[in-house]
Amino acid sequence: MEKKSYSIKSAYLVTFVISILMLFLQLFILSINHQREAKVTTGTYLQQVEVILAKNEHQEDALINSLKDDYISLAKAVSYNLDNNPKAIDDIKELQKICSLMSIDEIHIFDETGKIFASSVESDIGYTFDSGEQIAYFKPMLSDRTLTMFQNITPNTAEGKMMVYAITWNEKQTQMVQIGVESTRLENELKLNELQTTVDTIPLDKYMSIVITDKNTGKIEGSSEREYLGKSLDEISNLNVSSIKDTLFKKNVNLSNTPFPSFCTTKSTDKYYICVFLNYHYFLDRTLQSLIIILVYLVISFFSIIHIIKKLLLSREENIQHMEVFQSMSEIYYSLHMVNLKKNTVKVYSAKDQVRDSYNESSKKAKADEMMISIMYATMSDEYLDRGLEFTDINSLPERMKDKKVISMELLGKNVGWIRMSFITITEEDGYPVKIIVATQIIDEEKKMAESLYEKSHIDELTKCYNRRAYNNDIQLLTDCSENMDYAYVSLDLNGLKTVNDTLGHEAGDELIKGAVDCMNKAFSGHGKVYRVGGDEFAAILSVDGNLMKMLCDDLEKYMKEWEGELVKELSISYGYVLSDEVKGQTMSEIANLADKRMYEAKEKYYKDKGITRRHT
Repeated sequence: MEKKSYSIKSAYLVTFVISILMLFLQLFILSINHQREAKVTTGTYLQQVEVILAKNEHQEDALINSLKDDYISLAKAVSYNLDNNPKAIDDIKELQKICSLMSIDEIHIFDETGKIFASSVESDIGYTFDSGEQIAYFKPMLSDRTLTMFQNITPNTAEGKMMVYAITWNEKQTQMVQIGVESTRLENELKLNELQTTVDTIPLDKYMSIVITDKNTGKIEGSSEREYLGKSLDEISNLNVSSIKDTLFKKNVNLSNTPFPSFCTTKSTDKYYICVFLNYHYFLDRTLQSLIIILVYLVISFFSIIHIIKKLLLSREENIQHMEVFQSMSEIYYSLHMVNLKKNTVKVYSAKDQVRDSYNESSKKAKADEMMISIMYATMSDEYLDRGLEFTDINSLPERMKDKKVISMELLGKNVGWIRMSFITITEEDGYPVKIIVATQIIDEEKKMAESLYEKSHIDELTKCYNRRAYNNDIQLLTDCSENMDYAYVSLDLNGLKTVNDTLGHEAGDELIKGAVDCMNKAFSGHGKVYRVGGDEFAAILSVDGNLMKMLCDDLEKYMKEWEGELVKELSISYGYVLSDEVKGQTMSEIANLADKRMYEAKEKYYKDKGITRRHT
């Protein structure tokens, strides 16, 4: 009896000791898995923040450059208007009317000494380039009359309002014309790209935090925790900014207002310190659940230890699967695959639609290179298939990704539109990737936004035909590739616009301009583009020969005769054209001048036939 009792005690003791050892072993395994999961998770989110910040910076630069050109064009348009209507210069109401028509807030006219002698804002008359820091920005205009200048959001000298200004010399270089626009539109656009707005758009688990610190000021400018904003990194954590170099993964980082330490991946970029934190509490529930299950199995029987060991292994795999589930739930990615480049194997994390269909049960044992080829054929549009196959070539990928964390390419899919495919290094040896994540994102909306910005900067707002910027771009393209091409350059000018504006008003003038463009589009449709290069000046570049050009001119004459507006009953356009075979070897500037000369000859004939003495009508 005593022997049996001793044996039971020994069994209990052995079971207890083994249970303790297994519990410590499980804790050790879980800590390794949690560290690995935290590194991948925080690293993935850090890369996402980098991508979004880069995209925002690009969009801000593109927006500011677009607005700069738009406002300088507006200033030139106002200058042209005032040259042709000098009486408006001394009439504040007329200047204010021009402001209203052209959607600007202020017009200032400077003399050759830099003094405002006329303005739509009466209180600004008399200011000079020496009146304040803001207005002094334009002093270089006095020494170089070929300049046009743009000033980004700045409080103006007189009232301190946040304004955007553009200035140009008039054609005769006798006066400078400056336009001002309140910065509301630009501020609203840029606000969409603020660091805090960027952080707010990223879906996070409640145990994750993102912190973006400005390198220059040392202050936190974006954070998922609002109370961190405006503080420094050392005020909210035990991180030392001097230790943040390139990408670094840290354990046991203490954050303020959190009872548990955190894992953290940090990176130093040109402008920011980016930190992604994952609190230990994220793993607590799963850890406790695993330990309780193991303890129950160990207490039931000593002989269940083998089963418990299997459970530990299963638990380790379960933790890895948790990471996979976490990543697959991300709305960022259309598909996620893990590729082992050494073994040429692939594991799917998540996949949708065509990618999922190409990864069916029968192909799960396929090699990674075969799998990538299959996905490309299933998802890529024909024109992007070759590029997609070259980019996803697994055999050449290690050399292409040497010493790189991420490489990406934008491709056009069959049904989902534009996608961005990225290869992200997870593990590497001697700079060569060993394991990578293959991630795809749908960027169709992003592409549409870029196309929309392009259209806004290349389309004339009033007529919806192409504007001066589009004309300059296309002239450059034509200059580069005009050899062996049949084309016609057409110069067109609307007759009588000033008379209509003066007698019937600018609304009638706008109707006349839009009617003229409508006639041009009808006549030239399908043969080229029409551009508005000035107030009533237009140009067309058409892919036609001489015979077809004559037919198009006949069509234009017919449409002009048929046109009738509500405020203006008729219109007339003077035009002259040059065929490419007339001017072999001449520059585009010479061709345009010749077309202008022929157009002005037609305009003189028009006024002569009408018995009108021409005075810029």
